Amino acid sequence: MLKILRKINIENFKKVIKEVFGRTPLAMLISITAFVLIIVLVRVDDMSSVLEDNLYKAAFTLIVAFLFSVAMYLYSETKNINRATKNIHQIGTFVFGFLFYYFFEENLFTNPQVDAVVYCVLASLGVVSFIFIASFISKLRTKNLSQEEFYVATYNLLIKILMSVIVGLAVMFLGFIAFVAIFTLFDFDPELIDEGNWYAYWATFSLVLFASIFFLINLPFVKNNELGKISNIQANKFYSFLINYIGTPAIFIYFLILYAYTVKVLMHFSDWPQGEITWLVILFSFFGYLIYFATYAFDSTFKLAKILRKYLPVAVFLQTFILFYAIGLRINQYDITINRYLVVIFGFWLFGLSFYFIISKKKRLNVPFYSLLITIIFISIGPWSVYTVPKWRQQNNLETNLRKANILQNDGSIIVLEKYQDISGELSGEIYSGINYLCDFHGCDTLDKYFKVEIDEIKKEHKKEFEENKKKELERAEKKNTQDKKYIKSIKERECPKISKWTLISQLTEKVKVEEYYWDDENDEKSEYFSFRNNNHYSNVSVDVSDYDYFSQIFYEKINEEDIFFKNNKEDLSDIYFVRLDTNTDELKLYLRKTMVETFQMEEIAKSLLEKKSDSLKSTRSYTQGIILASEDMTFEFVGVQYNLKLVLNNIDIKNPEWVSDNNEKLDDIEMPKSGIQYGSGYVLIKKK
Repeated sequence: MLKILRKINIENFKKVIKEVFGRTPLAMLISITAFVLIIVLVRVDDMSSVLEDNLYKAAFTLIVAFLFSVAMYLYSETKNINRATKNIHQIGTFVFGFLFYYFFEENLFTNPQVDAVVYCVLASLGVVSFIFIASFISKLRTKNLSQEEFYVATYNLLIKILMSVIVGLAVMFLGFIAFVAIFTLFDFDPELIDEGNWYAYWATFSLVLFASIFFLINLPFVKNNELGKISNIQANKFYSFLINYIGTPAIFIYFLILYAYTVKVLMHFSDWPQGEITWLVILFSFFGYLIYFATYAFDSTFKLAKILRKYLPVAVFLQTFILFYAIGLRINQYDITINRYLVVIFGFWLFGLSFYFIISKKKRLNVPFYSLLITIIFISIGPWSVYTVPKWRQQNNLETNLRKANILQNDGSIIVLEKYQDISGELSGEIYSGINYLCDFHGCDTLDKYFKVEIDEIKKEHKKEFEENKKKELERAEKKNTQDKKYIKSIKERECPKISKWTLISQLTEKVKVEEYYWDDENDEKSEYFSFRNNNHYSNVSVDVSDYDYFSQIFYEKINEEDIFFKNNKEDLSDIYFVRLDTNTDELKLYLRKTMVETFQMEEIAKSLLEKKSDSLKSTRSYTQGIILASEDMTFEFVGVQYNLKLVLNNIDIKNPEWVSDNNEKLDDIEMPKSGIQYGSGYVLIKKK
């Protein structure tokens, strides 16, 4: 380590930088550009959201292109060519960077889509795999590849990567300590120096610029036996202990867990394997093959390593069958999604890789890297890609369900349902899940195929609401005669943000009248409590307060006056009322600030709701989140001594009076006081007599 650090001391700094520019000029320039771009993103606060998204996209593209450029330099160094020709090879980096940016979905950081995250992860994984095999592509064609040479080269490259990350983090944290001391001991004008920005600047310098330059300085030369020998690796006590006494035993434990679970499934075959087992098989197997690779140096010196190298491929091969069985059940139930498609593809990769190591005599160490790169390229392009197949399969399923519900007509128009109960809970849930999946995983624009008119209306209303709030905020700022002209200017220049996925999904499903469905195999009468829900629970319904003086949300449990959200149609705000639902006594308690002024009994309301739970409602809805009632069925009026209340419930949970516990003992009055209200939310209109 000291030897490496000596290379970048003050005396040798210019020489080292010159050598790096001479060997990897484009990678160096990409690193500097990425650093400057991220600094701009940290420094500038008032850029448009579209520009900010594109700059983030460009910054991430530069980081991935940096790794690709390094791989191309390692590849070109295996050729007997001059420096100019090596740089010509970097045209591939420009092409890769352009394509990566072009196909990169926006809003990865502000409004992320799952397919964009998958795109970034797969691209990064593919490029890293390319780095490890770049120096050996030429030798692969000539079949002149030494197992030991590949192992040593991979070991040295991995060590340099880890050292660069560690050095970058160390420089970052040491700098943070210095900043804490400076900002604590000296008083700086906050308008001149933003402390948070300086931490961000230093983190960017440490991780993006310093760490990358450190990596380029120490980038190993894979030629002329400059990497050392495998005996040197075997003599490394830390590496030997890490692989032989930590990594290898961990793999045995992981696969013991997997096989114990497999035995459990086989003994109780009616208990289908859980979906999580698929990713556990993939992750444990992936980590297992990393250790399999690492133990190559200890095959003849460490018995446990030899056992692992002999039996791991067989263990992984057999586990792929439980993986395919588990994922097959999910695909049969819910069809293909990005997650399931990746499980299938990586399952086949593990199946093929394990089969190769079982039957092959040479068992080449480079096969996992080459096969992984080819697999990633295969699923990243074309009509069979991980972004395309799940999308059109789920679109087709959504279309089928919309036609079943008579929402999608033959001419392509949409006729929304009048109420949620117009279709079965299962069908409603399937339509909701289809909309939610497509918007979350593939972008909400994939829903334009069916809901373009409805989505355009939602976006138009979203923009209208933003403009109205912006106008009100500007009026309040000008009314206060504020001298902060910068603040007023920022309000005027504020642009409407892109509508969030969740807002779009919730408003679209509300407009169509479909909702999430939870399977409940047990009869409702066996439930411990009933949950009633207002069909306008998620609606932006205006509240008529013309006949009332005050408005309050219903508060649950303890009340903190500072957290109260309330509206008052009077200029005098000295009277602050709020309402709490006391589930211990089944009462609504009206407070004037911190003083309770009147109570209202909820027992009759609970009985009324239980009576409305008819057989038709039970057969239509068995949601665990609630039996849906019309808004008027969830509205109640109270006449008190000093105040009249109008209660509008969003949802309320009431103990089932017929419920019995596991020991068949019916709840007594102590366990279920009065009607047994467990939870409630909504709002109350208050009129003072």
